[in-house]
Amino acid sequence: MKKKVMLKEKLLRVSIVLIALFTATIFFVTDNKVNNLVEKTISAKVESISNLGLNIIKSRYDGDWNVKDGKLFIGENLVNNNFEVVDEIKEKTGSLATIYLGNERVATNELDKDGERTVGTMVSNEVAEIVLKKGVPYERAETVLGEKYSVKYVPIKDNAGKVIGMWSVGIPKSSISIQGSNILAMRASIVVISVISGILGCGILILYSKRFLKGVDTHKVAFLGAESKSNKTRRKVLSLSLFLIGTFLVIWVTIQGFTIGNVVNNLEYNNIKDRLNTSLELGYTLINEQYKGDWSIKYNKLYKGTNSFNDNYIVVDRIGSNTEYLSTIFMGDTVISTNILKSDGTRPIGTKASNKVIETVLKQGKEYTGETTVAGKRCIARYIPLKDRSGKTIGMWVLGVEKKLAINRIAGLRKAITQISLLAIIIAFATFLFLSIKMVSDIKNFNVSLHTSIN
Repeated sequence: MKKKVMLKEKLLRVSIVLIALFTATIFFVTDNKVNNLVEKTISAKVESISNLGLNIIKSRYDGDWNVKDGKLFIGENLVNNNFEVVDEIKEKTGSLATIYLGNERVATNELDKDGERTVGTMVSNEVAEIVLKKGVPYERAETVLGEKYSVKYVPIKDNAGKVIGMWSVGIPKSSISIQGSNILAMRASIVVISVISGILGCGILILYSKRFLKGVDTHKVAFLGAESKSNKTRRKVLSLSLFLIGTFLVIWVTIQGFTIGNVVNNLEYNNIKDRLNTSLELGYTLINEQYKGDWSIKYNKLYKGTNSFNDNYIVVDRIGSNTEYLSTIFMGDTVISTNILKSDGTRPIGTKASNKVIETVLKQGKEYTGETTVAGKRCIARYIPLKDRSGKTIGMWVLGVEKKLAINRIAGLRKAITQISLLAIIIAFATFLFLSIKMVSDIKNFNVSLHTSIN
């Protein structure tokens, strides 16, 4: 029975090696896919802060960008050493924000190692070449005081279209706090899934190899020369190989769906909520810049100061411009302004909020974040109450992302992971099948019998 053990040991060694290679392949490729998702999330967050920040500046200061006496102005407002907006952006989002005249910082919330603002320092030649000379936005990774940031630069142009400076926003790579734990969970899931699948696969191999290889008697040279028995042994090993392939595939797909799938879902939804929170802060600042005064209801219309929001789409369109955000304002439980468009191009004015939102936001005066329907579209949204001078909730402002966008991103990532997993499984077990056939062929061709002692 010595030879039967050797054959099983060979199959077991091959299985372990292939499972290890399979695990490593899936780990590194999946990790790369999820890291790409993280980078896209950070990029979307930077873009949102950059766009809303510029809109706040334009709302706060009237006029065009221009240069006078070697200094940067917006209309008649001096920008050099004016830190009001950049400090506000840092306070609300934790982001770096800088305004440049040419390639020189003239207003910034970025501090050096001594705690001094980096006003007067120059941007790199690479950034100047792309943004100032070519006049196009540019995003790249930079290190600030030992921490990695994603920074986006946008050209500033005068009324003639000439590039005279830049606006930049940077967020630390670690700013999306939920990322670390989710990615760690994903990595652990891949390893655990593969190890469990491997252990079960090897256990099945050990358990059933006795049965599948029961008829192999390598002590008898006569058996090795018997064509019918050799073919029978080959069929048994091939059946065992196919059985292991199917078992491993079922185990992997089942566990992968419940673990990695859930991690990816949580990762994307938490990314969206994080971006919503940041953009909501700046979006509300933008509303306050454009419309001064208190919220109130007069003549059956919602006002802020002297400005009515009924059928007023300026601010919701500005918040949604160049972003994926859906912005909606409710008077009470009814939509009065939104950037959402129906299939016929009209806005769903008059749509009602859900009972859950009404209870939480309008009746209890609390914020609400979750999946809901906003003006007929299924969204992941954040609602904040709009209160009059007395503190009574009279309306809501909502910022959301259409759920199908998140679903499409999640489905795309999961599809890529599944395809890679299936390809790796096919390659790994095709190799296992080939080596199994070769081992049986070795028995048939007396390669194994040369090591067998015949009594």
